[in-house]
Amino acid sequence: MIKMLLSKNYIESQVCIALEEDLGKLGDITSQATVPQNQKSLAKIKLKQDAVLCGIDFACFAFKLLDKKIKISARKKDGSYLKKGSTILKLHGNTQAILAAERTALNFLGLMSGIATKAKNYSKIAKKYGSEIYSTRKTIVGIRDLQKYALNIGGANINRMTLDDFFFIKDNHISQSKDITKTIAQVKAFYPKKKITVEVDTITQLKKIINEKIDVVLLDNMNAMQIKKCIKIINGRFQCEASGNITLKNLNTISKTGVNRISTGQLTHSISNVDFGLEI
Repeated sequence: MIKMLLSKNYIESQVCIALEEDLGKLGDITSQATVPQNQKSLAKIKLKQDAVLCGIDFACFAFKLLDKKIKISARKKDGSYLKKGSTILKLHGNTQAILAAERTALNFLGLMSGIATKAKNYSKIAKKYGSEIYSTRKTIVGIRDLQKYALNIGGANINRMTLDDFFFIKDNHISQSKDITKTIAQVKAFYPKKKITVEVDTITQLKKIINEKIDVVLLDNMNAMQIKKCIKIINGRFQCEASGNITLKNLNTISKTGVNRISTGQLTHSISNVDFGLEI
């Protein structure tokens, strides 16, 4: 599995956007009114549920951007599976800064840990049967890299980051030429070295491309019985990927078919945030 890394500049830019959105023009006026300007405090961030931790760098940046002298210790690593009540980091610094950055830090941690935890749950099931979980492009606009990183931390593979990573022929492309083999020939001529994935939603469509030199065939919205039939027809010619309405309820059944890859948008568009709390 290819490991995805996020640059310091990317993390800082995302945190700056989030802080600017939250602080408004005047900043945390409640903390300014009730907490002495130079007061320092010791704070802890704790997990309120079992989870795979993700987003620790984002959280630390949020506090550091508001208090450059803040001291951070007992810091846990992204990818750690931690139990409810675990302390993921300790802070010692300006109280106003800690309170002002609190929600931004917890928002990053909650979202990213939610994605990583769900990815871990899906990957654990798929791997029992030799399948691998892949992400989709069904991400939140503006934070795709962040979400893909969290998926990777949870054990999911990165599919296309952008439209030019590889060719992905879908029904709307095929409808333009009315001939799936012609469509494949067109993309091969356009960029010969790019890999090709072709989406099919019927066994009839699969049979039309069975002798084509492609890399992956995506079986869209097929049930387990249909997938098994397709795998038998493919017979190792290319990678086989199942996608469409895949959830934890049917993942076990789909994984048992022997499909190589399983992709699902559930990992990015249907996430429950992990609950964290900051204690001073």
